[in-house]
Amino acid sequence: MTYDHTKQYRCAIVRGKSLSDLDNLLPAYANILEVICPCDKETFKVRFNEKISAFLSGATKKTLSNHRTEIAGKLFGMYYLDENEIVQTSERTLKLLDDSDQPAFFKDLCAKYQFPSGMNKADSIIEQISKGIKINQLSFLLKVLLDCHRKKRSLTKKEIGYYILNSEDVLSGRATSTEVITQISDDRTAKIEREVSADGKGYSYSHQHINEQLNLLYVANVITFDHSHVYLNKKEMAYIENIARKHDTPPFFDFYSYDLSLSEDRKRATFEWGEYFGLLSDLETEVLATSVDALQNIDLPESQTSQGVDTVALGNEGEEYVYQVERSRVEKVFPRLVNKIKKLGKVKGLGFDIQSVWGEGENAEFAKYIEVKSTKRVTTPSNDFCDTVNLTRNEWMAAQQHQDNYFIYRVYFSQNETKLFIIKNPYRQNEENYLLARPLSYRLDFNQSNGKFYAHE
Repeated sequence: MTYDHTKQYRCAIVRGKSLSDLDNLLPAYANILEVICPCDKETFKVRFNEKISAFLSGATKKTLSNHRTEIAGKLFGMYYLDENEIVQTSERTLKLLDDSDQPAFFKDLCAKYQFPSGMNKADSIIEQISKGIKINQLSFLLKVLLDCHRKKRSLTKKEIGYYILNSEDVLSGRATSTEVITQISDDRTAKIEREVSADGKGYSYSHQHINEQLNLLYVANVITFDHSHVYLNKKEMAYIENIARKHDTPPFFDFYSYDLSLSEDRKRATFEWGEYFGLLSDLETEVLATSVDALQNIDLPESQTSQGVDTVALGNEGEEYVYQVERSRVEKVFPRLVNKIKKLGKVKGLGFDIQSVWGEGENAEFAKYIEVKSTKRVTTPSNDFCDTVNLTRNEWMAAQQHQDNYFIYRVYFSQNETKLFIIKNPYRQNEENYLLARPLSYRLDFNQSNGKFYAHE
């Protein structure tokens, strides 16, 4: 056995926020980038800080800048600087804006994590290179968890930290999954418990970089926690197996090809990493996609499964969920009107998905027009959250036409519950500056006078 578990080395990623904040702030970052990019560096600094401050009441300038550079930039790879020094929105962010699949965003992100990493300072990268660090660390971790899963075993957070994410032999590619699992088994048999520690540092510092990486896999819907243990989400096995297969493949971005002692090479590495990290991974869209059903806690022992999960709601998409909510609401107060509730999402051009009724009061039979917008995220939205949805021209025209009878139902499918946020009369709210609606696309009508056909030679 070549694996020496006693050789410990701390490789850290950018420090993130709490689990709920990772999910809560992601759409805020994406919304800001959609509005202000592309733009030059200085404009970007000012406008991003200005807009994120609306979501972070009382935050200092340093905190605002940290959200811009460290979280949205280095940790999430949501934007990059192009060769003309213009800040551009990354592919990963554009995909999120298009599909509202937050776990898929984090899955793609986790697929691109590596050491050495461009989120670290040059001195740290140079030190990692001197020790031969070269690893897709989350791929290796998922390989070990997958091998354990097949043997009906689980690992603790402490074991993952000590034997994998803080192990120099693992991080430098000198250990195999089998060696790691064998060492853990031997230590368990001998009743030896090991954990990461750092000289002169407390528990929080010693385990921070481990928890940060596990948290990202958690919001990617790939793993779940049970007290001290970590379990794979079996319904995300297509993703897990894809990533695990790459556990012994060298990181795609090669910091070893740069001479980081030279300022010119450091600048070039920073620029090229930014471009690379913002690109989507090579995983198929189907592998990244998150089904509503996969958001359930399914890997905990049956006696410890989370309570209160509405499995019926989690098994359906947003329109069906809202349809059932409306039927239930109306049936309780005015049963004879239930049959007036219709699913019309497949009818093009209407600008709404469901036609319902008020169901109560003197206007009980009046129609309600509901546009359903669904999103998926692991954590449940807190009371202090922000979000964005895209409306088509027909949807906005319907909102203008029906006003107080038009609603947007935002469905949040999450791991522990399904939440429904209802926005009444978005058109008026925009007119009165309570929310902001922005035109984001243009329709071009043209004819033969506006151009010419390409002539093949």
